Amino acid sequence: FALAAASQPNAVTDEQFAQLQQHWSDSEITEILGVVAMFAFLNRWNDTMATPLEASPAAVATQALGAQGWTAGKHG
Repeated sequence: FALAAASQPNAVTDEQFAQLQQHWSDSEITEILGVVAMFAFLNRWNDTMATPLEASPAAVATQALGAQGWTAGKHG
């Protein structure tokens, strides 16, 4: 559900909603979608604006992923 809603909102299916409703209320599902939508917005905003990473997250990412070729790129 979260992946579908974040990448292509029309990709969310009735079956996904039915699965969510087995565990959460409609209000809770709305909250989940709100968080997904907020982070989708922030990801698009930060990528478009090339928002620089803060020192601490950049250091953690470099330590954890630097050996695999990760760099901050335009966010450095």
